[in-house]
Amino acid sequence: MWRAMEAAEIGWAQKGQDPHVNRLERTAAELTGKEASLFVFTASLANLLALLVGTNRGDQVILDADMHLVWIEGWNLASICSLFPRLVETDRGAMPLDRVEELLNWWRGPAASHPSLIGIENPHNDHGGTVTSPDHIQALAELAHANACRVHMDGARLHNASVASGRPLIDFTRHVDTVAISVSKGLGCPVGALLCGSAADIEAARTKGLRWLGSSGMHRGGIFAAAALYAFENMVDRLAEDHYRAKMIADGLRGLPGLTVNAPETNLVKVSTASSGRLAADYVRAAEERGLLVALREPQVFKLMTYHEVTDDNVRDALAILEEVAHDLAQPSPQHSEVR
Repeated sequence: MWRAMEAAEIGWAQKGQDPHVNRLERTAAELTGKEASLFVFTASLANLLALLVGTNRGDQVILDADMHLVWIEGWNLASICSLFPRLVETDRGAMPLDRVEELLNWWRGPAASHPSLIGIENPHNDHGGTVTSPDHIQALAELAHANACRVHMDGARLHNASVASGRPLIDFTRHVDTVAISVSKGLGCPVGALLCGSAADIEAARTKGLRWLGSSGMHRGGIFAAAALYAFENMVDRLAEDHYRAKMIADGLRGLPGLTVNAPETNLVKVSTASSGRLAADYVRAAEERGLLVALREPQVFKLMTYHEVTDDNVRDALAILEEVAHDLAQPSPQHSEVR
């Protein structure tokens, strides 16, 4: 990937003169079955652009209650886009169609705004990398479009969903209006994401949205586009190794005292400490003291994620540390660790 970046030809991407950016945007559009795509710095930026071009200020948007777009992106849907979120609780990230239909038909008088966009995340980070099936996405999109509503997919790790399910990427994207795909997560690039959609949406995102957000151009973008092109050609199939190692971690943690572990579908392992009566921060702190970094996500949830630099030996070392931590913390918890 570094060699591809070093060899990249550089052009003025804003003027359509960077060959690697042009090729990357064509490739992403073809992979997702869309008319066009736009290369930007992050998937969060791609999500925000989708909101800006797909809604009007004051609109309602229907979102999974735990999705990244709601909690991790600084509530920009409200502060920047002036959107009113209607949040749907889910077990695994796939919103029940009957609940979505209820919100689409919700009426509180002539002054009430109509939902203009439904947002979905696939795979779903906070549900432990769960995959929403293409069939459910199609049914959701048909319901939305029948009610004059668009669908945007936060597909930051969508290649993981494709590999885990054995379905081509386009099966997940053909029925949504816009989709954001990251190349800096499992695909291993240093930076970058793509917003894919209709030619009109991408033109609006390029000429208006980016300028509104103070990000009108990625200078020397060809360097990063070359990395993304390498990733599309060389880093997708190997995601299965990450999924295998996530299962190794989950299997190794299952049965340890005080821990409840998900059955990972992709590369995310979600661990609950609720049965221990301790805060997840206690486990995170104890693991870090032993040289292992894990992600604190909720008061009693921590996560582990696999990617291309994580080896089988790394997994075995992590499991040994977490086994020691779990047994140490199985002792009666001190007063300061009680969950309040």
